[in-house]
Amino acid sequence: MYEELEYDSKLDQYTEVIFNEFSDSSDEEIENSIAPVNPLLILRKQRIRKKIRSHLTKNFNLARIISKSGKLNTFLTKLSNKNISYIKDLGNTLLGIKWRWIVVTLILVNFICFFFFGMLWYVVAASSGDFDSNATNTCVINTNTMTGYFLLSAETITTIGYGYRYPTEQCNLGWLMLMLQVLLSVAIQGALVSIVYVKITKPLSSRARSLFSKKAVILLRDGKLRFVFRINDFTKKIWCGTYISLYFMDMEPLYPNAEFEMFQMQIEPHGLLIFPVQIEHVIDENSPLWSFRPLDILQSRFEIIAVAEGSSNITGQISQNRTSYSSGDILWGHRFRPCVDYDKDRGVYVVDYKKFKQTLPFNTPLCSAKKLMDIQSKIVAS
Repeated sequence: MYEELEYDSKLDQYTEVIFNEFSDSSDEEIENSIAPVNPLLILRKQRIRKKIRSHLTKNFNLARIISKSGKLNTFLTKLSNKNISYIKDLGNTLLGIKWRWIVVTLILVNFICFFFFGMLWYVVAASSGDFDSNATNTCVINTNTMTGYFLLSAETITTIGYGYRYPTEQCNLGWLMLMLQVLLSVAIQGALVSIVYVKITKPLSSRARSLFSKKAVILLRDGKLRFVFRINDFTKKIWCGTYISLYFMDMEPLYPNAEFEMFQMQIEPHGLLIFPVQIEHVIDENSPLWSFRPLDILQSRFEIIAVAEGSSNITGQISQNRTSYSSGDILWGHRFRPCVDYDKDRGVYVVDYKKFKQTLPFNTPLCSAKKLMDIQSKIVAS
């Protein structure tokens, strides 16, 4: 008969589970088996076999497709004119690269502009006769070196104002030089402001770490096994039009050179994100976790990708946050610790963010959802 498990906090383990009760094998196979009947699984952290430990370590060291912070770990190869495509889509390229490369790009762009227009000022001054020994009305006052023209170019583009050196009306095409540099200055400053603004308002990659719970759990609720993780939005980034989706990525193709398979996992309706919300996926016949047991969770290579998107009710900007849960991030037989309480003194609801990440052991059968339904059907039939 099916019985719930008891958790022993002193030994840090669950009670033994009889193989006859929770094995995915049929009853006839068990009766005809010559081997002695053994417990299916005892969750003891200190007694994991060396072979299983090495297998788990190998799986854990593999890189994720989606990191915990939401970064996409893919790289496109064998694309013709790959670098040119980045230049053609320069706007998205600048917004997608890291801050250090944006700073380096801005420094290089400004330096190249200063140097290029400094050379042009040198040419204009030479054509205006500034280097003649008898010149009285020079194009640029108080300079006749390349360094001086470089500084003049920097003063013009940055519009900090002329001081010791300055151009005069004696320059040939000097007015054209000033116009080009002023227009270029507006373009550079406009691009700088736009890139910095979008990068600042763009959700940081580390936001996904605080938006999603670090761990996910599998527990028994209302007679069904459920995959559950937590989500919160304290900064109100996705309050408007919140949409949460879940995907199962199978990292073990059935045959060599096969593509990874992705399945969408249905989730239960969730409420507003005014409090930390638990997102639940019922493990039923249509779930990719239908036949998974705890040992299968530990030994299988898969990734469950969670995506939360919506717009901010403050700025109206749309954002998307991602994270993933691999076998090492899923706790079988746990539940999330309550993290919302009411403070009578202040008359407010208090959310303990430390408890947001914590889990507690929970009585859950150590069998697959498929086997659990078979047991429940036999109990109802009897």
